[in-house]
Amino acid sequence: MSIVAIISQHSRESAAIAGVAASRLGYRLVLMEELVKTAAQRFQTSEAELFQALKEPPLIQRMARKPKLKQIAWLDQTLCELMAGNQMVFCGYLGYPIFHEISHVLKVLVLAHPDAHPTTPPVSPGANGRGGIRKIKWFQRIYNARLDDPNLYDLTLNLHHMSTEEAADVVISTLGQQRFRPMTYSLNCMCNLDLACQIRTALVDQVPDVEVKAHDGTIYLYSRTFKRSKRQKALEIKESVMHMEGVNYVEVCGEKGLFDSF
Repeated sequence: MSIVAIISQHSRESAAIAGVAASRLGYRLVLMEELVKTAAQRFQTSEAELFQALKEPPLIQRMARKPKLKQIAWLDQTLCELMAGNQMVFCGYLGYPIFHEISHVLKVLVLAHPDAHPTTPPVSPGANGRGGIRKIKWFQRIYNARLDDPNLYDLTLNLHHMSTEEAADVVISTLGQQRFRPMTYSLNCMCNLDLACQIRTALVDQVPDVEVKAHDGTIYLYSRTFKRSKRQKALEIKESVMHMEGVNYVEVCGEKGLFDSF
């Protein structure tokens, strides 16, 4: 059940590496397009709306963030569901906080030189150039982190120094290390993340900026909405979450800062 998460602003190059690695490993390949399609079917919405949520909006639209956060919650929950029980290679620029919580996920950053030419690049409109810059800005706004910060990843690949096949070989070799084999603790983390994503999806209409953490049935809800002046609303939300399957206890807290830059 090992998982590879390849993150990059260079969709074409990173997708080529992901395709080769998935084929050689016999793992399922999930690109952003498949994630969006699966989420659209799962939540009965349009693919166009989900793709729009993955774009950096014009300044005039940034105040209308509620629909965007809801759509991102749908994508996160779908990603968690795809990860459950699957040996998978994911390629995209969404899901960093999810991957960061699971030790057996190999997190890979791909840096592409302008002259790099992968052997089997899936063509995606706006995949590179200005599209890549938009991905960096989106990542910064949503996660308050730099997409190309190597400290966020286990492995960094520079395509100026290797081919697509060589990069895939490095990924496969690294994945073979003991630290990326699923253990009881990391599998429990996946279950906790799945539950947290389900709860966030259920609450995002009422509390758009909610962040949810789960630990063995104990749920922690973080939002700037939960202030003393809105104590009744916090109690109502706590009560609704308590009735969800897998929940034993709910702690309502103040804001945690995840969306401060949004």
